[in-house]
Amino acid sequence: SVPKSDAGATPEEVRQAALRLKSPFAVKVLSSQALHKSDLGGVRLGLKSADEAAAAADSIQKNWPAGAPTIEAFLVEEMAPVGQEIVIGGFLDPQFGPILMVGFGGVYVEIFADVTFRICPISRDDAVSMLDELTAKPLLDGARGQPPLDQDALIDALLQVGGADGLLVQLQGEIAELDINPLIVSQKGAVAVDALIVLSDGLRGSNVLASSASIDFAPLFRPKTVAVAGVSSSGIGPGNRFIANLRTMGYSGEIYPIHPKAETLEGLTAYRSLGETPQPVDYAYIAVPKDGVADLLKSAKSRVQFAQIMTSGFGEGGANDQGQDALMAAAREGGVRILGPNSLGTHSPKGGITFIEVDKAESEAGCVGVVSQSGGIGIDFVRTGQGRGIRYSGVVTVGNSADIGPNDLLEYFINDPDTSVIGMYLEDIGDGRRFFDLLRAAQGYKPVVLLKGGRSRQGQKAVMSHTGALAGDFKTWRALSAQTGCVLVDTIEDLLEFLLLFQTITPSEDHVSTRLALFGNGGGASVVATDCFVDSGFDLAEFSDQTSERLKQLDIPDGASTSNPIDFPANAFNRSCGKVADRILPILFGDTGTDAILLHLNLPVLVSYRGSNIVPNIIDAAINHRRIAKHNSPHLVIVMRSDGSEEVDSVRREQRRRAVAAGVPVFDDFAVAAKALGAMSQFESFHKARRNNEDRAA
Repeated sequence: SVPKSDAGATPEEVRQAALRLKSPFAVKVLSSQALHKSDLGGVRLGLKSADEAAAAADSIQKNWPAGAPTIEAFLVEEMAPVGQEIVIGGFLDPQFGPILMVGFGGVYVEIFADVTFRICPISRDDAVSMLDELTAKPLLDGARGQPPLDQDALIDALLQVGGADGLLVQLQGEIAELDINPLIVSQKGAVAVDALIVLSDGLRGSNVLASSASIDFAPLFRPKTVAVAGVSSSGIGPGNRFIANLRTMGYSGEIYPIHPKAETLEGLTAYRSLGETPQPVDYAYIAVPKDGVADLLKSAKSRVQFAQIMTSGFGEGGANDQGQDALMAAAREGGVRILGPNSLGTHSPKGGITFIEVDKAESEAGCVGVVSQSGGIGIDFVRTGQGRGIRYSGVVTVGNSADIGPNDLLEYFINDPDTSVIGMYLEDIGDGRRFFDLLRAAQGYKPVVLLKGGRSRQGQKAVMSHTGALAGDFKTWRALSAQTGCVLVDTIEDLLEFLLLFQTITPSEDHVSTRLALFGNGGGASVVATDCFVDSGFDLAEFSDQTSERLKQLDIPDGASTSNPIDFPANAFNRSCGKVADRILPILFGDTGTDAILLHLNLPVLVSYRGSNIVPNIIDAAINHRRIAKHNSPHLVIVMRSDGSEEVDSVRREQRRRAVAAGVPVFDDFAVAAKALGAMSQFESFHKARRNNEDRAA
């Protein structure tokens, strides 16, 4: 709905227009140039008569700032009913296409920035969740005795702008930016009293692209034959290191060194080209100089499934290097799919291949699949992640993504039965629309943990509208998270810790975990832990009467507490050599008011009881009760704090290894554990909302 209106080019024409409408009136400047009318004094409100409307137009003309956009006419509108000013906006993102915004509007919208975003098209549930995210949402509900406003009308307006049949979707090739500000929402209805549309001037949004599920990625992760180009007779080439890594991993397939002259390399028969190997090649590792890569690909003769190109210099860093186009032409001629260029390759414990020197004992196959647009961060995934206890179904560094990109591998991991958790480091997703569609179609059934690099960049450059000024690049990624359930993180360390949590803990299917029980040594530490977890959305669990009574019946030594937090000084743990944990944990696991248990251990104090097995016995208790826990039992998380000494760190490493192998995540401090459990709670909340929506639809 919009107010009845008319227009006039002069004050007298404004008076005549007002006579055809009902007072009170608003008079506004009209201009084909972008402008914020209120900032320039181009808006007058609450005018009671046609004469006042004409006088307002005359005053605006006389006081119009020099150099401001030309006044082409005046709009005269009937004043909308009193209500709350809302802004609905949209813009065309170069990666994701049309994006919708809603927030509390008016002239101060950019100052307060109480806005939220979604990728179009939105559903009615998306619209509801957008409103719920606004800080000032209570104003819509009827705060401080005021009557509630018509949120259904506001939701309908959001759908008309950003829904499947909405303006932004239907005209995404034509609208670059849109502002409806303000939209006046009253007790009954919503009226748009001002709007700005910036045409796209040729800018086009991303289109939904077809799936590439037809790619068979099995040879990339479980190759039966590997060709290696870049092997030196001196033994120090990158290909030599790759072959050494294959042998460390116990690779059992055929290895074919590729070299123009050598007969044998690394004890293996060498071949002149990719097309001359005895058997077709599943995986070719290419680390030859740039000028030789294209000819090598052409020689494949459609006998190579995947070529991973480590060689760089093909346009990375944003350079428009024609060499990458020639590279792809050579790949098409040779009939080979490309991973890279500038890619370190694939780490696949189940396939016996890796791009980095690893400890074979830590390279067990697991359930975590990773895609990284950075080779260095890919190394962090493998080395640091495996040291933390993460076990991978595969880690892939995609480099420049000239052919195979993050979307292709995301789709593979979503459908891979061996992968239950997905991690991603992305800098430029390219086809953001396909990325969004893949995640939304998957509905978050597998946790996806995402670190977006370069998030401080502005995703779109136009700032003619309020929406353009407010729409930083990362707001779009937060919208992606809200709509798909993927978990955003801020650091590499958080990414690894969150993957560890989702590897070891299965999120609850029927509720959101928010109630926490604390058990450990150190009263002050419990206070600090409480603060960290409250900041992540948790509350201390209120134990049931039965739980409280069972705890009281234990022979608890003086100085220990059985209320939440359950504090045990180190000397209290020492009296039972830590075995008291085997009596307390089952009580906590059985408490109906507890969703998660944090077992925190101040290791320097416990380890100081030399000759005692306090810490191993506590970890034994945690492992035992984790194994017998039911699917709806509280989650168990351990924090083991160290002083950095080798004596204490060695204890932590060994006990972490045991606990994680048994499915109990271990963190170094409270803050990281709180963020990780908070991410799991966010994931559970997404699924609860999804299930509720499915139930309503049914």
